Amino acid sequence: MLTVGPPPAMAAAAPRLSGAVGRVFTGTSPTAWDPALRPFLADLVRPFGTGLREDLLVDGAGHSFGEMAEALLPDLVDDREPVDLLVLAYALHDLRLGRSTATHLSDRCPGRPAAFAVCDQGSAAPFTAVRLIESYFAGGACSRAVLLVVEQSALHYELAAPAPLPDRHTAVGLRFDTDGAPLTVRQRTAVEPARVAAVLAAEVAALRGDRADTTLIACARLAGLLPPGIAHVVAAEGQPCTGVWYELATGRPEGLVLLAEYTPEAGVLSLSALDVPAPARPLADARAVAG
Repeated sequence: MLTVGPPPAMAAAAPRLSGAVGRVFTGTSPTAWDPALRPFLADLVRPFGTGLREDLLVDGAGHSFGEMAEALLPDLVDDREPVDLLVLAYALHDLRLGRSTATHLSDRCPGRPAAFAVCDQGSAAPFTAVRLIESYFAGGACSRAVLLVVEQSALHYELAAPAPLPDRHTAVGLRFDTDGAPLTVRQRTAVEPARVAAVLAAEVAALRGDRADTTLIACARLAGLLPPGIAHVVAAEGQPCTGVWYELATGRPEGLVLLAEYTPEAGVLSLSALDVPAPARPLADARAVAG
């Protein structure tokens, strides 16, 4: 049963990253063998004149967002730590179609938090999700939140136009509390490809200031455009939505960590700054999970 009411009174605060985990999942999900998947997808693509990928359907390829994300929750929160808000961010749709995965995850999360998904923004979706989490904290409606960023590599139909596709099933979970490493997000819109390098350099300089202990984690699309004189990590090309967040979660960073993502189809340059005191408690671990 769904019950609604005013949120509990909480002090306004800024969200701080207090935990993270990233995993690559192997195998497939039982959902990949669901006989309803083929007719559902056939109806989905018919108006666009594209065909189904019969090879993937026969092989039972793919993984469910719900199963991957749910596996991360015990490493982020336990039953004594109720969560106020859960946000799911993704670029390509779930393998299990027709289900509200964010609502499903809320039911599996301590506190049964308010939950919603951010999508249709490509690789900018996780950054937008963090901005929304910031607004919940600032409004006093939240003191603990979980962000789950997911992607799976099986797209069971032909693309109408070229687009970056994942080459692995990956999930990243981030926990936000009022205590932890401060994190901020900036997004620039209408950034044409010819201007990306200059805008990126200006934004990095503004966020970095005079900090020498700075590491820039960038998506593969920005690999050749990174400003000089700064340590950097380039995320795997096969993780177009989770890449920079996976590197953050599994890299045990210290100092000022900047994340940079460019979504060319939308012209959005997204950046995040995270100040991790040194020595720092590791934010995450990475595990391959057979699914």
